[in-house]
Amino acid sequence: MADFAAAIQSDVLRRLVAHWSQMRGERRMPARADFDPLAVRYALGYLSLIEVHRDPLRFYFRLDGTKQVELFGVDCTGRYLHDAMPPDHVALATASYSNVIERREPSYLRRQIAFHERLIEYEAVILPFSNDGERVDLLMTGIVPDRPL
Repeated sequence: MADFAAAIQSDVLRRLVAHWSQMRGERRMPARADFDPLAVRYALGYLSLIEVHRDPLRFYFRLDGTKQVELFGVDCTGRYLHDAMPPDHVALATASYSNVIERREPSYLRRQIAFHERLIEYEAVILPFSNDGERVDLLMTGIVPDRPL
């Protein structure tokens, strides 16, 4: 598994990755049942929980954190990615999510993107969960802006 924790600048994301690692233990990925939102209260506004649906591959936002909603200006909760976001962002997010699903490993990103006619900068982690230990069924994203909103 890639060791990217040293690159993470945000304390929230560092703690979140450490918690994910603790949840998974010796397994490749933790299961959704291992996740207790109360254990990561410090990160709740920065988190999204995204169900992975297949045939066709789609991403359904079970929860979109308030800080992510503030950053992007869109609340994806209860919506599919392709219904909530503009096509260029759908393509970028789909590529990132698909990479995590294929590798079955977490990912770390730093991005500077134009979104809704403004430039946003952030760092993010994408953490996979699996109920059977092999197939990714849920993604947790943690996104922290480089500058306060």
